[in-house]
Formats: sequence, structure tokens, C-alpha cells
Amino acid sequence: MKITIYWVTRDWNLIRKLRDKYKIPQYTTVNGLTEAEVDEQTLSNLRKGEPKYLIIRKIE
Repeated sequence: MKITIYWVTRDWNLIRKLRDKYKIPQYTTVNGLTEAEVDEQTLSNLRKGEPKYLIIRKIE
């Protein structure tokens, strides 16, 4: 499924670790959004970090 992530944290080391661990693309739009294709398990793990590190804004 396709999700849109808004990064709440500005700790770029943490963002890089999350991107490497969950295979999230290395880009961020001007608005601070990143789109990624993830599976159910990854989505579940990312939801555990909400709202401290990121906000999942859209799920398709």
C-alpha cells in the first residue's frame, strides 16, 4: 500500500535509520512529505512511532 509520511522529528540521523530499516525512499518534498510503498507489517511498525517521530497522512 502507498502511504504519505510527514516527518515530525528533525533528527536527520533518526530519519535516516527509519528509512534504511523500512526501505523508505530517501527524498522529502518541500512540504516535508515522503511517499512510500509499504506492507502491513511495516505500516504497523511505523504506527508505533506516531506521533513522536512521524505522522502517516494518507494511506491508499
